[in-house]
Amino acid sequence: MAENRKMTDKEVANSKAEKLMETIAFRAGYYRANPHRLVSDYFNISLRCFQKILLFMMMHSNYLIYCASRGQGKTFLVALFICVRCTLYPGSKIVVCSSTRTQGNETLLKIQDELMKMSPNLAYEIKDCSIGQNNAKITWKNGSWAKVCTSSDSGRGSRANVLWVDEYVKVDLNVITMVLRKF
Repeated sequence: MAENRKMTDKEVANSKAEKLMETIAFRAGYYRANPHRLVSDYFNISLRCFQKILLFMMMHSNYLIYCASRGQGKTFLVALFICVRCTLYPGSKIVVCSSTRTQGNETLLKIQDELMKMSPNLAYEIKDCSIGQNNAKITWKNGSWAKVCTSSDSGRGSRANVLWVDEYVKVDLNVITMVLRKF
């Protein structure tokens, strides 16, 4: 007959920690496969069907070109993508490139001024927002960050896991090839 032995306090703590880590791994995998669900479940932001599809494609494609008319919420969707990516993938480095720094700052300002106010959980995830004329950067508590640079020769030196080029068709192909792709 097997002997019923009591677990030590250390074994109980290890068992609880192991269960917690298994739950975190399961949920992270689920939300990485379904980023629109993270937006609705955790950020508590509702999206339209086309936004869910675009967000999914942003998370699962290496290259994405989204041509849309004015007022369709391109900046909002890019800002949301940055938040999802930086939250789900600790240590993510995202660079938003645009022809002018002011235009690039719009994306990070959308996070700071709108998304963080819409979602207390997102605001909790973010450690620091520093958006100015010369330097714009948002840092997450998990080590991820997003910053802005210009789509020109002066943008050299940045490194990133994700590069978002705003107004891609207006950027010189030489700048994309020789400067931005090196990120």
